[in-house]
This record gives sequence, C-alpha cells and structure tokens, in this order.
Amino acid sequence: MTVLETPARPRTGQIPDDQRAAFAAYVLQHYRGFLLAINFIAMAAYDSYVFADALLIPDMALTSLLLRGGLSLVGLLNIFLVFRYSRSVLLMDMLMPLHDIVSTVAWFELLKRSASPDVPTFLYASVVFILLGNLGVRYSFRGILACSLVISAIILYNVSLIHAGAPKALLVFTLVYLPVALFSLFISWTNIRGVRQAFLADLEGSRQRSELAALNLRLQELAATDALTQVGNRRALDLQLEQNWRQARQNGRPFALLLADIDYFKPFNDHYGHPAGDQCLCEVASCMADTLRNGQAQIFRYGGEEFVVMLQVTSREELQRIAERLRERVSSLSIEHLYRPDALRHLTISLGGALSSSEGLQQPADLLACCDHLLYRAKQQGRNQTCLAPA
Repeated sequence: MTVLETPARPRTGQIPDDQRAAFAAYVLQHYRGFLLAINFIAMAAYDSYVFADALLIPDMALTSLLLRGGLSLVGLLNIFLVFRYSRSVLLMDMLMPLHDIVSTVAWFELLKRSASPDVPTFLYASVVFILLGNLGVRYSFRGILACSLVISAIILYNVSLIHAGAPKALLVFTLVYLPVALFSLFISWTNIRGVRQAFLADLEGSRQRSELAALNLRLQELAATDALTQVGNRRALDLQLEQNWRQARQNGRPFALLLADIDYFKPFNDHYGHPAGDQCLCEVASCMADTLRNGQAQIFRYGGEEFVVMLQVTSREELQRIAERLRERVSSLSIEHLYRPDALRHLTISLGGALSSSEGLQQPADLLACCDHLLYRAKQQGRNQTCLAPA
C-alpha cells in the first residue's frame, strides 16, 4: 500500500519563502488602512504635546511650535508619497517608527535646552514614543525590534545626560521605562504573529478549497465517465443530449448524432473471452476518440458494445464523411474476428445517424430512437456500413 506523504507545514507564524510576496500582498490588502491611520494618530499625538511643552518648558514653547510644525509637514509629505506611490509594505509598516525616531531626538533636544525645573518630571512622557512605535506595526517584527532598540537607546542616553550626577533618578526612570518598552514590544510581536497566523489560515483555507474543487471536478468526471472505456457514460450522454437539444431549439443551429455498434460482438466476446472483449471496446473507443480529436465531437458509451458520437455539424454530407472516416479507422485496426458469419475476418462497426433538424423529431429521445432505427437498418443491409436519415 502506498503511503501518501503530507507536505511539511510551516511552524506557527512562520511564512514560507515562496509565500513572502503573497504575505506582503495580504498585509497590503488588509492592513494598509490601519498603517495609514496609525501614522496620522501618531502625528496628532506628537503635535498635541505642543501644549504640554508650553506648560512645562515654557522657555522652549515657540521653538517647540516651529519644530513640531516643520516635522509634521515633512511627515505629511512622507505619508503622501509612501502610501500614494509605494507598494512596499515594509516601508509603510516602518514609516511611523522612523518618524518616531526623529521625533524622539527632536523632543530631547528641546528638553536639554530648557532651563525649566519640570524637565525631570517631563522626561517620563518619553514612554509615549516607545509605545506608539511598538504598537503601530503589523508586518515586520525585525524592523520594529531594530527601531525599538534605537528609540530606547536615544531615550536612555538623553535621560542619562539630563540626570548626570543623579544615578537614583536614572535608575527610577529606567525601572519605569524598561517594563513599558518590553511589554509593548511583546504586544507588537503578538500582533504581527496574529497577522501571520491569519494569513497562513487564509492560505490553508484557499488550499483546502482548491483541493475540494479539484476533488469535486474529479468526482464529476468519474460520475460522467465510463469506467472501462474512459469515454462519457449514459448519464453524461443524457445530460449533454438534453443541453444540445435545448440550445439547438434556441439558436436554430442543429447538431448531429451517430450511434455506432461493433459488428458481431457477442461471438467475439464468447470465443476470445471477456478480457479480450473489454480490450476490444477500449481500442474501438480510443480509435474513435483519436479520429475525432480535431473536431467538435463527444463520445459516449451507450451500452454494451454501442457508442454514441455527438457532433456539431449542420449538414448530412459532413455527417456522412465523418461517419465513414470512423468506420474506416475502426476497420483499419485489423482486430482479428474469425467467428463472424460473413466473409470478413476482422472487427468492424455499423453506424446510424441523423441531424437534430431531421423531420419528425420532437424531443431528444426521438433523435436517439431515429439513430437506433437507422443503425438497425445498416445491420440488416449487411453491417460494416453507415445509414443516415434523409436531409
């Protein structure tokens, strides 16, 4: 028994190399709006601090207003260019943290230049920078980890400068800052991992839907295919005949039907055995299919040794040419048949056919009955021949 190997699945949250482009497209589709909004939210939060600056470092109030206004204009331009013209999800994801780095540097320059006694207290507001940076991404954890380290280094370095000679104050700030930084970084990792898991779940869902669709298609094919000869079965014939009949009545364009029967198949099956009979049926079906491969035709096993050929032809002359070509090709197989009562010593077929526009036909069953009657006539006239309905 053959064991089917299941492809190895990626670890939870890990994007396969061949799916990275698809993951970027997924984030772009689902989180572009969020990334755009978080940039504006961060900018609004940064600009609102102008009021805190005016209250706590009043000697830097005017400089703060001008600096924040200038940085906001540059930030708006960057947001417009990135979200309007760039297709890089990484750039969209990292734009706000990069702005955050610049804003952190600018804010500490204000604090270091201020003579206000409230500067040591105001330092604690710097946790906003690490919170905004860490919580505003959805794509690259490595990117935000790098930005987070840079922001933390800027903050701790500047705090150490402001608290020079006061190690206890620096220690207290560090004890407050580091848990906030680490916790927000953990939340960032959780958010990004959630996005990746959602993508992988969507990918798995798409794979399962694709497999299910392929399986359904295969089941439909099996349900419509004769297991032995691999041509259409009786069920498929009935459905296709009904559909073609309906279309012919709607558009006025007729189609044709040929009913073919292997001559003296019972004595062949009796003397050569059922395996040889099955092989004979398969060879005849394959031969007919190959003969009609370049045309608009479908072949069905009607029952036993009978086959139906459905063709998109509109004239009796064309139907006659096709029927004769089928008869000649099957005869040219030269399948030995020494137990037929006539003088021939190889296998042949007889055919009866008609156009759907033939006189007296009212429904699909009438067309089949007409072909069956003409096939019987071909047999009565000596077999190995074609009999068609009059034009």
